[in-house]
Order: sequence, then C-alpha cells, then structure tokens
Amino acid sequence: MVQFSSRLLERYKELLPEPKDFEAYLKISKKKFPKIIRINTLKTSPEQIKAWMKERHLEYSEIEGFPHALQLHNVWMLMGGIWETRNGFIHAQELASQIPARVLAPKPGETVLDMAAAPGNKTSQLAEMMQNQGIVVAVEKNKERCKSLRYLLNRLGVVNAIVCMQDATQLPSTLQFDKILLDAPCSGEGLLRKKAQALKGWTEKLVYQRAELQVQLLKKAVQLVRPGGEIVYSVCTLSPEECEGVLTTVLKAHPEMKIVKCDLFGLKTRPGLSQFRNRQFEKGMEWTHRLYPQDNNSQSFFVAKLVKSHGKHAEGSA
Repeated sequence: MVQFSSRLLERYKELLPEPKDFEAYLKISKKKFPKIIRINTLKTSPEQIKAWMKERHLEYSEIEGFPHALQLHNVWMLMGGIWETRNGFIHAQELASQIPARVLAPKPGETVLDMAAAPGNKTSQLAEMMQNQGIVVAVEKNKERCKSLRYLLNRLGVVNAIVCMQDATQLPSTLQFDKILLDAPCSGEGLLRKKAQALKGWTEKLVYQRAELQVQLLKKAVQLVRPGGEIVYSVCTLSPEECEGVLTTVLKAHPEMKIVKCDLFGLKTRPGLSQFRNRQFEKGMEWTHRLYPQDNNSQSFFVAKLVKSHGKHAEGSA
C-alpha cells in the first residue's frame, strides 16, 4: 500500500498545480508499472525473441521508439526463472531506466564511465550499444553490489567492462573519458510503483543529503570527461533539489559545461523547472526532461545531457 507523507504530498501539489494532473499522479502511483524486457542484442535479436514468445503463446506489444524493448501482457511465469533470462537473452528493465544509456549514445571504441553502476542494467546496456567494443568502466563502492554487478554483466555477455570497487568521488582526476553516465543515488520516490517501501525512508532531509552527494559526483564527472565529451545525469526522483538544483550548482561552478537538447524517443516529457519555491535555476533547464508516471505509464524520472566545451570559459553549447 502506497503511503505518502504529508510533506511529499505538499511537494507534488506544487509540482502538479492542476488538480486533475495531481489526481492522475496519485492514481497511477498505486499501480504496478508494466512488465518490460530489454532484448540483449549481444546474444540474440528482436526477431528471435518475438518468435520465441509466439511459440510460448506469450502476448507482447512493441514500444514505439524502443526497438529493443517489449511490454509483456499475459505473463504467468517468473521471467527470472526461464532459460532466456538465465542465459542473458532478455533482461527485465523498466522503460524509463532504459533512457539514460540511449541518451548518452556511446559508440563502439569509445571510453565510457558508469559512475554508479550497480546493479548493472545501464552498464550492460552501454556495452550492448558499443557492441562490446571500447571500454566501459563500471564503478560501485559496495562489495556485495559489486558482486551482483559482475554476475549480471557476465550473464549478459558483456566483455568490455571493467568493474571497479571504488567511491566514484575519489576517482583520479587524471582519468579521461569520452562519455560519462551518472545515474546518481537519490531519494528514490520515483521507484514507488516498483516497491512501495521506497517512500518509507523519505524525508526532506534525505533529499538535501542526496543532493549534496549528487553535486560531488557530478563535479567529479566534469573533471573526468574530456573536452568535447558528454555527461548524462539522471535520477529516479522529481525532487527539484536533486534535479535542476544539482545542475544549477554544478553549472555555476563549471561554466565550461552546457546543457544541450536531447531526444527521448517519442515519450511525453515535461521541461525542467525554471524555479522552485525561492530558488531560481540556471538557464537551459527547458532542455532537461521530467518524466511523470501518468504521462507514459512509467516510473518518475529526470534526465539531462551536458557537453564540456573545449575552453574552460568558452561560450555557447557544443
């Protein structure tokens, strides 16, 4: 049972001032989101998986803009127990979770950093997009989560990833990457459709604590990305402090970074906020994306793409 605190409800009323919109958010938040799988093209093809599903009389629908994803309908089995899942041909991954790697769009041969990699959904997706060519450095500081990360990458056939058990904020600044994904640890209320207990520990204090960590991580990403390189910042929360607020803090400290437009593959999104309560945010937030669950039957999500200019104080975006 989803239980919103009064403080969280107050926030969402501010974010969704139209009563019908707010009610739609509350209504869908009480429902589980659809069963979505990502087809792992390192091991198979969409055509093969669709043929297999027809053989087993499993109903599915294709998702416009997501050629490697399928929505399952009459699933009566635990997907984790079937041969295709155990051997990494398909992998359960919610639609919004598939966005950051696709926005980053790594190419074969590039050097890519995943700064908060466990459990490995996005790391494996990056490697898949790179066709196992180039290098993905997957960072996770927790030993047990590192084990899970390695297991998942092995199951999905990833061979171009280096798993690093390390606090990402302590990575040597001498490292340089073409592209960086920071799907940052957050207050996590966007996951409530997956697990209602996501709201159990939610407090505004937690929001501020996570925002401080996110700023540290994003500032480290700025140090690690090469000039002309790209960073995708994402969180599964819509708390402005962790979204536009983090970007504003980092952009003020690093004028060489610019937010750039990015496509979200046909999903309905809303532009980032220009202000929240008494805080004004930096220009460019209209190019960030807010995903509300009632708009796409997904989890809540925020994503932004940044580019580092070749001169520290260069004007304009790449």
